[in-house]
Amino acid sequence: MGPGLSRWVRRASVRLSFPRSGCPPAVPVLCSPPAFACRHKQKVMKKVYLFLILACAAVQQAYANCPGCLTELPENLPEDTIFLTSAPDGQVGKYYEGDLSFRMPKTTTPVNASDPDTPAGLPISSITISSVTNVPPGLSWEPNQSEFDVSEMTDGCVRFCGVPLIPGYYEVEVIITAQVLLASRTSSFSFPILILPGESVSDGFTIENNAGCGEVLASFINNVPSNGKPGFTYFWDFGNGNSSTEEDPAPQLYEEPGEYGVSYQVIVDTVGYLLTEVVVEEASCSDLFGGAPDIVLEIYNPFGEKIYFTDEVQNADFPLTFEPNIFIEDGPYEIRVIDDDQGLDGGDDLCGSFGFVKTSNGTLTDDGATVSIEVLHPVDTLRSEGVVTVYEQPAQPELIYPEPATLCEGDTLPIQTNYGINTQWYRDTTPILGANSSIWPATESGRYWVVYTNSDGCSAVSDTLNLSFGTVPSSPVFENMDNLLTLFEPEILPDHYSLQWFFNDDLLPGETGQEYCINKSGTYGLQVTDLDTGCSNYYSQPVIYDEGFPNCMPVSATETQALPGLKVYPTLLRSDELTLEGQVPAGRVWLQLYNAQGQLLRQQEIMSDGLYLNMRLQLPPLAKGYHLLRVRAEGQERAFPFLRM
Repeated sequence: MGPGLSRWVRRASVRLSFPRSGCPPAVPVLCSPPAFACRHKQKVMKKVYLFLILACAAVQQAYANCPGCLTELPENLPEDTIFLTSAPDGQVGKYYEGDLSFRMPKTTTPVNASDPDTPAGLPISSITISSVTNVPPGLSWEPNQSEFDVSEMTDGCVRFCGVPLIPGYYEVEVIITAQVLLASRTSSFSFPILILPGESVSDGFTIENNAGCGEVLASFINNVPSNGKPGFTYFWDFGNGNSSTEEDPAPQLYEEPGEYGVSYQVIVDTVGYLLTEVVVEEASCSDLFGGAPDIVLEIYNPFGEKIYFTDEVQNADFPLTFEPNIFIEDGPYEIRVIDDDQGLDGGDDLCGSFGFVKTSNGTLTDDGATVSIEVLHPVDTLRSEGVVTVYEQPAQPELIYPEPATLCEGDTLPIQTNYGINTQWYRDTTPILGANSSIWPATESGRYWVVYTNSDGCSAVSDTLNLSFGTVPSSPVFENMDNLLTLFEPEILPDHYSLQWFFNDDLLPGETGQEYCINKSGTYGLQVTDLDTGCSNYYSQPVIYDEGFPNCMPVSATETQALPGLKVYPTLLRSDELTLEGQVPAGRVWLQLYNAQGQLLRQQEIMSDGLYLNMRLQLPPLAKGYHLLRVRAEGQERAFPFLRM
């Protein structure tokens, strides 16, 4: 099974690998919101496809408070496929609710379509959604169900809901396990959720990106624009020591954790000055015959132009109230109160002349005449407030670990971080199941890193530690034959290796070959080292010295008593051919081949002419290990042991 299966389904990433047996020692967990809670990225990619997860672990961290998701998939989807819909974008501070629908595979065939190393057609019996990690802070999640019998159901959905707290692009990862044949396969798939910066809206202005971790660059939208008209005056106090009188101020940077109050004021002075009322309190004039005057009111602009006059009020009874409702510009204006005599005495009488400007208000007098005026100046002042929040950005987690000279299979390297809680360890790109403490014992090759998330949902990521655990060479098993210790399977040696023999755990200087001839009883050991990885393996066994084979050769007496002039070679046989060479008495010669259990494998008779014998004996296919060739001629018999390599 290929370990590198990867597949993208729309916006989903899925990876799979088949461990040798059983459940993997560590499986990613999908953390409950709002914090990142888990990630053993053995890329977790010791995985299965799309939604295949943790038959080895129960569903953890409660997904809650988001019930009622709806499964909505496109029509005409294949029955046995992998498919995932997209998640909607969200915004900080605004309620979020989104459903993701999916279809899970029934067999490994959909995976085989993208990775030929994965055999097609393997049946999947069940799939379990284990957990979800890297959920945007503030959101919760809940599936319509967590366990699927794929023979009955492959479609499902997950609902995410809540109020996002921190903006960002979140690769949410779902961890699953599937039962494939008799083994559980662990997998994860990911999809993005984009959380846009939040907005704080008041009557006067809107803050875009009003919250964040570490520092915040906030933008301000003026909700009372002038649209190019005069009469608008603005003042901003951003709470960070900066202020502005601009209508549209530049973005502001907030670099320290805390809450920053933003104040806004706009003065709208666009109506102008309106003379709304003139009251003639009294006038120093009268009719010709001593009666009450007939009053006319006139108003002149700074250019001497009459801009307002009233009808005659006969026999006026003071006070008289007039409502001109005219706009007053810059410069001096004049109010005239006139007694209209209609030419009876040759002209009108001026009862009073009163100068004023647009800011005048109240009583005006002129030689016994009195008027009061009211000039309105409508000004609208709007004040608003908002808040920018900067959450504390945690310091980058440190990775603390001993510097190993060599890492080999079976070794453990403890990696520690300076944060004791709210941590999540990762291997490659996937969270490690249950790895939420300050230390993680690494036993596999990969890229290790840790994420710390504080109570505000702000996270910090450590540097990456790349670890490589070398392959341990096969055990260098050796066997003893006539005091000669010989490596049993030289072909299993690494491409580049070194050997070293030991006696009673003491190194035997210079003994670095595949054979060693012993001269006393004891425990002998052989160590093989892979020179490419530095990893070693060791094998030892007690060996009894056979005095009949000093220097790994038979004693001379034996040689002279039985066919002393015959020899058989090689003793370390790598082919199916032995050579017999030497002097043999004339007559019948019997050759018998035995295995280590004393079983007769072959018997052969040859004729000797008493001259020098040199023949190649073809052997049947032999198992690796010790064998014996017995030679009998003229009442003499001798055994020739050899080792089939």
